[in-house]
Amino acid sequence: MPEGPSLIILAEQLKPFERRTVTGAGGYTDMPTAWIKGKRLLQIATWGKHLLLRFSTGTVRVHLRLFGSATINERKKVNASFFLRFGKDELNFYVVQTQLITEKLEGIYDWRTDVMDRKWRASFVEKEVKKFETEKIGDVLMNQKVFTGVGNIIRVETLYRSKIHPESIVGKIPGAVLKVLIRQARRYSKEFLQQRKDGTLAKNWEAYQQEYCHRDDREFLVKVVGKTKRKTYFCLDCQKLYK
Repeated sequence: MPEGPSLIILAEQLKPFERRTVTGAGGYTDMPTAWIKGKRLLQIATWGKHLLLRFSTGTVRVHLRLFGSATINERKKVNASFFLRFGKDELNFYVVQTQLITEKLEGIYDWRTDVMDRKWRASFVEKEVKKFETEKIGDVLMNQKVFTGVGNIIRVETLYRSKIHPESIVGKIPGAVLKVLIRQARRYSKEFLQQRKDGTLAKNWEAYQQEYCHRDDREFLVKVVGKTKRKTYFCLDCQKLYK
């Protein structure tokens, strides 16, 4: 599943289409699309893993889910879930989920939790995390209302760099350690973005898909943990379990 930084890159690639008028819209989505024709695409924004296409009368939320993708002026052999045409140019989205939002986005989304947004606030995220004091930190990191934009790669790397075991209970993690984790999630998300642009993302993974911990040369434990059922890489020596 694309993580927050990947959506930022996609939004940047689509920026040239802002302020352009849609000449056609469709796809096999259940969302009505006829209303979009003739409308100007006012803004392309993101909230975590959501791509937001803002028009004067509504916003199209595009969720890429696990296998979603987008192309510019290129079509795949399969039908697009959703497409927009701008004269001779077009955007095609594949295996995505779309939804029409007619409410103001500010009433739906809180950018203070978005690890990639300038409105992100560590103090606010800390308050939100503490609401889940009986939960495992590995699960809370994947909660999009708390760590918006964090996916499995960011989760694994954040836990490793913060030296916290993924099955640690939130309420048992010392306050100072929790603050480090929260800021590390933000810091690594920014690193993820730059490394993804540079083509060096995988080369810089310290835990995700790695065999050994570089701190103590111990083999990583690879385990599906928590409610998210995602594969996690962690070191039993340097990642402390708080329970």
